[in-house]
This record gives sequence, structure tokens and C-alpha cells, in this order.
Amino acid sequence: MTERAEAVFFDLDGTLVHDGAGDAVRQTARELARRHGLDADAILAANAEAWSECWAQQGERWMRGELPGDALPREIWRLTLIGFGRDGVSLLDEAVRLHVGAEHGTFTLYAETLSVLEGLRSAGIPLGVITNGPAESQRAKLATVGIDGLFDVVVASGDIGVLKPSGAIFELALERLGVTAGRALHVGDNFAADVVGAAAVGMTAVWINRDAAVAPRADVVHRDIRSLRDVLVDGPQETGIPRR
Repeated sequence: MTERAEAVFFDLDGTLVHDGAGDAVRQTARELARRHGLDADAILAANAEAWSECWAQQGERWMRGELPGDALPREIWRLTLIGFGRDGVSLLDEAVRLHVGAEHGTFTLYAETLSVLEGLRSAGIPLGVITNGPAESQRAKLATVGIDGLFDVVVASGDIGVLKPSGAIFELALERLGVTAGRALHVGDNFAADVVGAAAVGMTAVWINRDAAVAPRADVVHRDIRSLRDVLVDGPQETGIPRR
């Protein structure tokens, strides 16, 4: 780890934690089908259509905290079940309950997450999370996977009504840790939200690019890594992370 960096911030979903949303939906669809004599594949297809419609209309509002944390998944399942002539409140409650329970089991840490966070902590590096999503659910996710106690600050878009890549969410996190942008790294998997947003405020933007994809923009200065372990590697560059 570089001596220059005074803090490291991380995105949450897809960076520290596997996004298990798809698995949770599949588990829920199979269980609903088993309990009520429905077709699981048909439920999945209806859910995908409902998700697309609801996300386009409400996704950003939900992540900004303008809607209750369960509002979006509840509306998605309501629309899903209407297609089967099932619009009763009890079945909707059941679907949401199954989905939430399944999510708790499908959100898991990447293999290297814990060792990297503990390595940074042992080196005395303050850590933060900057994440898009409802504040309550994002913090609950950190607790579920057992890493909530490793961070000095957690800023979710639902806290302040502002989404990455807006500079405001990065600047608030920096302020709360008392570190300047030029002395901080932000690591994330979403190029548009994490890399572009962090670079715009002067942070060292680190793209966790596990699939070795081509960067969508060549004009954004960033560093490209395949594993979170690369954040810990000492090397000739300032952070040990090669520029891409």
C-alpha cells in the first residue's frame, strides 16, 4: 500500500460483495411456483419485465431514498403476480418476504474482500464505503456479510438523496473522514458511477475490472485491477496499481 494514500473508499455491490439479486429472484420464483402450482420460468419472465418497467420509473428515486426501502421490490412483485391473476396482499407479502430472505443468503463477500480490508486496517488506513442504494438496506447488507465494523464511514445515496457519479457523495465521504481527494482512493466496479465520479473530484479512481473489459472511456484517468488484492501490492507506481 502506498504511503501517499491516507484513505481508501470502496463501492459495495459488485466490489466488496457479490450481487446476489438475480439468485434471490430465482429462488423466490421457484418457491412460489412450488407452493402455489405456478410455472417458475413464467414467474421469472414476468419479474424481469416488471423489473425493467419499475426500474426505469422508480429506480433512481428508490436509490436516493425518496421511497421506502421495500417499495421497489414490492412494486416489482405486485406487477409480477398480477400476470398470474394473483394480486392478493397475502401472496404479495409472501413473495416479498421470500425475496428478502433469499437475498440475505445470496449476498456474499468476494474471496479476497475480508483479507484486503483487514490488511488495510492493520496498516492504519481509514476505510469508507460510498454506495448507491437505500441507506437502511445497504447498511444491513454490510452487517449481514460481517464487515460493517471495518469502516470508519459509510455514505449511501439514500442518506443524502444524491447518486454516484455526482461529486457531492464523494465529497461528503471525504469530509467525514477528514481527508483530501488527492490523498484518497476509491475502488469500484461500475466505470460510470465509480471511476468517472471519483476521478472528477480528484480522487485516485481504481476500477475493479475482474473480467478484463475494455474501459468505456479512454479520457478518464484511472487504475485498472483484477482483484482487490492489487490494492495492497507495493510497486513502482504510487499505489502499486498500474495505470490503464
